[in-house]
Amino acid sequence: MDTPSNHDAPAQRVMRVAIIGSPDKPAAAETLERLQRWVAQRAEVVFSAITHDSDAALAHEPDLMTVLGGDGTLIAAVHGLRERQIPIVGINLGKLGYLADFTIEELEHEGDFLFSGSLPITRRAMMQVTVEHAAGRTHCGPAVNDCVLLAGPPFHMIQTTVEVDGDEVAVVRGDGLIVATPSGSTAHNLSAGGPIVEPTGEAFILTPICPHALTYRPLVLDAGRRIVIRADQTNAGTTVSADGRISLPLQNGERVIVTRYAADFLLVRNPRHSEWHALRRKLRWGEGPNMHE
Repeated sequence: MDTPSNHDAPAQRVMRVAIIGSPDKPAAAETLERLQRWVAQRAEVVFSAITHDSDAALAHEPDLMTVLGGDGTLIAAVHGLRERQIPIVGINLGKLGYLADFTIEELEHEGDFLFSGSLPITRRAMMQVTVEHAAGRTHCGPAVNDCVLLAGPPFHMIQTTVEVDGDEVAVVRGDGLIVATPSGSTAHNLSAGGPIVEPTGEAFILTPICPHALTYRPLVLDAGRRIVIRADQTNAGTTVSADGRISLPLQNGERVIVTRYAADFLLVRNPRHSEWHALRRKLRWGEGPNMHE
């Protein structure tokens, strides 16, 4: 019996890669060209541009997207993909780089794992933010990190009523309210005293901003819950914001509805780093006092 030759084996499909870089980063254009040359030796580059518009790449049907910039650039790319999420590799050209977990040098020296057929992906829940205005207008969109209600000018205390699955949970008085995803637990939520939640957790976090009572505490809810926030008392400048990108005015009687988004954010993590690397090395979580100072 003849043995099959190598020519009989099915050809492995070449990965299709899109590359976008932040127009706001001076190093983006040079790094994009450098990355494009590196990727082209291992996969097919189907889209490459200095742009925030990740949606433009989808027409080319990429399997993977690499984003050059910082965490803000990466979040903008996730927004552009909307429900057509694909794995994203974040290459940090910014400051903190909490989500953008790679440097260009790390990819060039150790990035062949991207094309091995099994990507190290963390699947992260996102939220759908719906703002129902009194005039009947409705705005819907995703949020990767958080939805934030802020008091705004003239900075008097505001009041909101929070319902979860139809049950009233709290009447919150203060400077505002944060609803965060696990990815966003280390952003505005953390600064406001909210808890750190594992990025792959199936949860949403409600954290009051400077509440007018010591009894208010952050609340962690299952991501399958339907959260309704009614604006009872607002200021002229009160706003609701999704990821700091989309800000809308909020008036008395209007509602913000938060539910789980139809797609998850797919972040390719750096296999050289543990899940807690960014928390320990970049936010210095859990460090004791410096005894040498």
